[in-house]
Amino acid sequence: MKIIETKEALEELLRERKGTRPSQKLKETVSSIIKSVMKEGDAAICEYTKQFDKCPLSPSKLKVSKREIENAKCPPDLEKAILRSAESIRAFHEHQLRSEWREKAPFGGEFGEVYRPVERAGVYVPAGTAPLVSSVLMSVIPAQVAGVKSICLATPCDSEGKVNPGILAACRLLNVKELYRGHGPSLVAAMCLGTRAIPKVDVIAGPGSAAVTEMKRQLFGAVNVDLIAGPSESLIIADETAEPRFVAADIMSQAEHHGSKTYVIVTSKKLAEAVFAEVRSLNKNELAGAVEKSGLENLSAVVVKDLKEAAAASNAIAPEHLQIMTKDDEAVLAHITNAGAVFLGKWTPVPMGDFAFGPSHVLPTGAAAAFMSGLSTATFIKRMSVMKADETGFANMSKTMEVFSKYELLPAHGFTSTVRKEK
Repeated sequence: MKIIETKEALEELLRERKGTRPSQKLKETVSSIIKSVMKEGDAAICEYTKQFDKCPLSPSKLKVSKREIENAKCPPDLEKAILRSAESIRAFHEHQLRSEWREKAPFGGEFGEVYRPVERAGVYVPAGTAPLVSSVLMSVIPAQVAGVKSICLATPCDSEGKVNPGILAACRLLNVKELYRGHGPSLVAAMCLGTRAIPKVDVIAGPGSAAVTEMKRQLFGAVNVDLIAGPSESLIIADETAEPRFVAADIMSQAEHHGSKTYVIVTSKKLAEAVFAEVRSLNKNELAGAVEKSGLENLSAVVVKDLKEAAAASNAIAPEHLQIMTKDDEAVLAHITNAGAVFLGKWTPVPMGDFAFGPSHVLPTGAAAAFMSGLSTATFIKRMSVMKADETGFANMSKTMEVFSKYELLPAHGFTSTVRKEK
């Protein structure tokens, strides 16, 4: 844990943050997996699953049977939580749907936009270090609301080939019938490229490891991807009105993710020290070491003179999660331009968004919030522009067409105007 009080120290933190890139070794490993899946198909997935997950799968066992999904058992309280969360997530994403539109064009005719869902979407759900049941909901439901007809899901399995029962139950409750198991990165490659057992998708979505993220980066173009996301990260802006224990508990909720980066921006060094004291106490007592040493080492406190400066520092960091606990949260939000998701007030900890609030928790990391949004229904929808000119509209635009075609040395473009004038 470190306290940053100078402009120079903050600039150094920002340089380190934006300098993070996948290693050459990781790029080569992922490239090798892609080549293997392209050449050997399902056999490559089985080989990687045996090598990394110690599970001997055959191609015929990659797909989880309908019976396994339907018979999935999970604790009753988890099933209730899944259903309650699904209701909120579905309601939020229904508000994201856009209506088609047509308007008169200024030169004559009309223009507009229509929206169509992709035919097939693939979702990856991590289950290595922890079974992310909530990620099933956060990725599948936006696709369902968007109107995607065919949705498949892929997730790791244990050494016996079993899929986490919570993930199976979530698939059952969401009526996801197509589920694949095995080595994560090679499954993602298979969904993007298509194999005998796993038909190709149009969009790949969901969180994942560094290898899964790099896989999406390298295969973007073969399919669309939701976003290129890395390890979890969170930032809290707090002033003297914030409760240090709340700030500490909330920042630790994200620091417990492996490889996470966490920040608090505070208006006094005294508050930073109070938060750090609570972090040490909580990790020693109530949380019993839940946050690894590496997670605590990646926690930085930035001391600023006022909340306007706090917003500017937050925008420069562009965090995945931004929580605001101040005397006027809305006033601070008015200055925020870069964040994956924003959580206002002391009663809105980030885990509410992680699990149940409504917006998808698949969000941009690594400062990508400066130019990218999180997963939404738009991830699974294609926008098509529509144009229809009448004879008057054509006459009004014909000269403009001819001028551009002549200047850009594209005579056949201009001839589409000439041939109509002949009529």
